[in-house]
Amino acid sequence: MRRAFLTMLMLAWLTPDIRAAQIRAFNVTHKRGTYQANADIYIAAPLPQVYLVLTDYNHLTRIGGAIRQSHILKKIGPHTYLVFVKSRACVLFFCHSIQETQRVVELTSREVVAQALPNQSNVKMSYSMWRLDPDGTGTRMHWEITFAPDFWIPPLIGPFFMKGEMRAQGKYMAQGVEKLARERAHLPPLTKVTGHAPAP
Repeated sequence: MRRAFLTMLMLAWLTPDIRAAQIRAFNVTHKRGTYQANADIYIAAPLPQVYLVLTDYNHLTRIGGAIRQSHILKKIGPHTYLVFVKSRACVLFFCHSIQETQRVVELTSREVVAQALPNQSNVKMSYSMWRLDPDGTGTRMHWEITFAPDFWIPPLIGPFFMKGEMRAQGKYMAQGVEKLARERAHLPPLTKVTGHAPAP
């Protein structure tokens, strides 16, 4: 019995650490109706599969979180698309449907930028960028977004809750991307408690 325990302990020590999605840094600022967020996120899945999940524009709803609908409207270049994205944002008891036609440009196989077209969206302005880098057996994602909503947000306390909503959505996105990317890479799901793959 003791030998079996020591064997399990040794195997655990020799097994590489598998970390679940981690928000290493997440900062949100608000000024004159515009919100800016930047995040440093670790995803326990290989970079190529993470990239495939993030650029599967017809199925972004699979990531979960606020996205309710997405599909490619038009391919306007080798690495440029018009993408429709419908999402839902809630601040306290006030929920709003956000509809954006985004011009998405795949700058490299690791970096993508997206900008909403104001005349085809119900936001004043929306710009986002994410960049991927390998991090051990996983992926490090740097994510930035600048967003100016075109709907009423309660003054004073509204911005505080809007920041909380953006942080929550960032966490949901990271977890959803990780789950889908691990499936694409044929890796087992991570347990919620330990962040490790379950024993076979």
